[in-house]
Amino acid sequence: MTIGELLQKRGISRYRLSKDSKVPWATLSDIYSGKTELERCSVATLTKLSKALGISMEELLLLETGKDMDPEGKPKIKTYLEAGLPEHLQKALEEYIRGEKDKVSYMDCLWGELYSSINSSQWGGDYEGAGRLPAQKIPLWRRGGDRE
Repeated sequence: MTIGELLQKRGISRYRLSKDSKVPWATLSDIYSGKTELERCSVATLTKLSKALGISMEELLLLETGKDMDPEGKPKIKTYLEAGLPEHLQKALEEYIRGEKDKVSYMDCLWGELYSSINSSQWGGDYEGAGRLPAQKIPLWRRGGDRE
């Protein structure tokens, strides 16, 4: 069984696994793609993942990685593109998928938006939160005052 199949069977996304295990999204992405083998992960990472998945470290190490990828390096199973994400992340994801299907020329912009949304969600931040910063944290000239 692959790690992707286990996540699909349990109805867990990589995003949710990252949040639950506190293993960085980039690390999970490397494991999922096969770029990093589970055997090369630190004991701390394996412990976090096994605890979040409810399996022993031995069972975790038996999972295969990288078999879920197509020749272009994209996941074959698209269930990680789940619903139930924060609204801003779901919107960015849908726009990225639509852009990929339509083969738009501004995929780099869509990727930047999606990446920002992922990071915002990963760090527990609020994507729209910048508009609610306390006034004293915003430079005076940004609040309509003079630059001094």
